[in-house]
Formats: sequence, structure tokens, C-alpha cells
Amino acid sequence: MDEYLSAPRGLHGTQDHDNMAPTSPGSASIAESTPDPRDTDALSQISADLAAISATMLTRKDKAEMVAELRRQVEDLDNRGRRNNIRVRGIPETEGENPHEILTSLFSQLLRDEAPPDFGIERAHRTLRTPRRDGLHRDVICCLLSFQLKESIMRAARAQHDVPFMDTRFSLYQNLSTLTLDARWALKPITRLLQEKRILYKWGYPFSLQAKVENHWHIIRWPNDIPHFLWATGLPHVTVPNWIFEGPPARATGPNEPSRNLHGSQDPRAQRIRGGPVGPEE
Repeated sequence: MDEYLSAPRGLHGTQDHDNMAPTSPGSASIAESTPDPRDTDALSQISADLAAISATMLTRKDKAEMVAELRRQVEDLDNRGRRNNIRVRGIPETEGENPHEILTSLFSQLLRDEAPPDFGIERAHRTLRTPRRDGLHRDVICCLLSFQLKESIMRAARAQHDVPFMDTRFSLYQNLSTLTLDARWALKPITRLLQEKRILYKWGYPFSLQAKVENHWHIIRWPNDIPHFLWATGLPHVTVPNWIFEGPPARATGPNEPSRNLHGSQDPRAQRIRGGPVGPEE
């Protein structure tokens, strides 16, 4: 019976107990209480490794800064891809229309004697959304092969205020990325105050809002620039959403507020070339 109740032979080692040298009293407890130097070194190395890993780990602030910087880079790339684009608002929409021919006629009227025989319009189309039900017409977007020609058209539109075209009032815009438009929309409470105070301002590139007070320009590039900007320009406190992480506030849709297109694009009125720009163009 004792044979079956005793521990397996393999757990006691390969040497019989009868042949082992007797141990002195207390020797087992001393051996158990003395740490192995190799264990101490291993623990020290593990602690050092964990400290090194912790030092290289990204904090929440680091991650937020990376997201903001990536957003700005994507915004910049998107806007660079739209440098030759023009957005035209107010042209009546008809079935079977040819946007290429319509814009050629419009640009010719703007440039007059300086109009080239071919504007090099690579593509032209209405915004990619279903036709509106509120009576307003979808914008027309075009891409020109020549950036210089596109700039000439925009300058001509700024210089002329009453060019009749299709018996309607029209506006020209720089076609901007959705991220830039969202940022501009978020800053509308500030641009309204600048207009009320008659403070000169403009949009910068890459994205910024710049206002001139006493021959000094004050700039908003990021949401955390707003408190100093308001103080420097003498504007009262206004609530502005953090457009980097929260996005812009909801945009009203109605006769005076054109709705977004399929991609969420919207041109703030500060960017309008004709019909009352509220600040210098960038």
C-alpha cells in the first residue's frame, strides 16, 4: 500500500535516498531563501527592457498629433490635385446640356479678346449627386489643362461684376477638398465676426485663416490657435468645433445654403469670386 501512496520515483531524482549524504539541519531553508544571482540579473534585464519599450510607446497625445498631421497631408494632396479645377454655381440646368460648351461660352465672355481658341477643358460635369428638388441648380465642375489659363479666368471673374450669361447670376469658386471646406465651415463664426468688424482676412495655403490688424497678420492653422487669434484681433469668444477630430457643425440646407454634393463638398461664401467676396483671395 505504501508503494502506491508514495510520490513517483522520477520526481525524487535518479539517486536513491539511502545513498544520499545527510543534510545538516536548516540547510534546506538557507538554500531556499538565498536568491540565485542569475534570477536577479534576469529580472533586472526584463525591467530594463520594459522601461525601454515604455519609453518608445506612443502616448495619446502623440497619436492625436500623428492623426492631425496625416489629415493635413491628405488635405494638401487633395487640393494639389484640384489646382486646375473651377466650380461654377448658378448656371441653369437643362436636360441634354453640354457642360463643355456652356463653360467655353462663359469663359470666352469673361476673357473677351484674350480668350484662346481652345480652353483645353479636360472634363466638365455637374456635381455628382441627384438633381436638386429645391429649384437650385447643381454646380458645374471643370478641369483645365492649363493652370495659368485657369488663373486668368478667375482673375477676370474677380474684376467683372455684371457679365450677363444665360440671363442668370453666376459665381466662380476654386474647387477645394472636402477637408478644407469642412475647416472653413467650422470657422464661419470667426469669419462672420471679422466681416462685422471689417477686419481684412484671407484664406492661406496650406490651410490657414489670416487676419490683418494694425499691419500685423494673425493666423489660425490649428484649432488650438483660436484663443490667441481672438485675443490678438479683439474678437469676442466664440465656440468653434475642433474640425480635426469633431468635423464641422451640421450645414443648413435651403435657398440660401446650397447643400453638399455626393462627396460632402461645400463652398463657403468667403470663397465666392463674384457676388460679394468677403476677403482677399489667396
